[in-house]
Amino acid sequence: MSSSHLQWLITRNTSSFIMKKRNVKQPFTREPLHLTNRHCYKYNTLVHKNIIAVEPAKDKNGFVVVQKSKRKVYKPKQSLVRFQIKSGPRHTLAKLRNIVKGGYRKDCKTAVLKKASAIIRSEKTRTLKKGKPAKKAE
Repeated sequence: MSSSHLQWLITRNTSSFIMKKRNVKQPFTREPLHLTNRHCYKYNTLVHKNIIAVEPAKDKNGFVVVQKSKRKVYKPKQSLVRFQIKSGPRHTLAKLRNIVKGGYRKDCKTAVLKKASAIIRSEKTRTLKKGKPAKKAE
């Protein structure tokens, strides 16, 4: 298996996931399980062995943590381990922080926590403030 730096040098300009636009300094990417959607070596999911990602849950209750296991390296879909965390916003972020501390890409800790908190914020139901009643059309 080649090093991640060599893989990055080969795929950084030729990846099918790159979205290049005019007048944009940093291109974006459409890679699955990407944390920031910026095309850079640090967050690239194709070249790194250890991957941790956060996705919204299908039932809109918590989020799903995706980790790449060291088994079945040559079968990418089977090498991903997914589990759902749904025990309240503070507890879920604390659990995720402990998972990242446990050896999965400590350099991506802030990006993972930002994405998880954005998912939790998006699932929150908003209460409408009472305002003036609408006028009836005659």
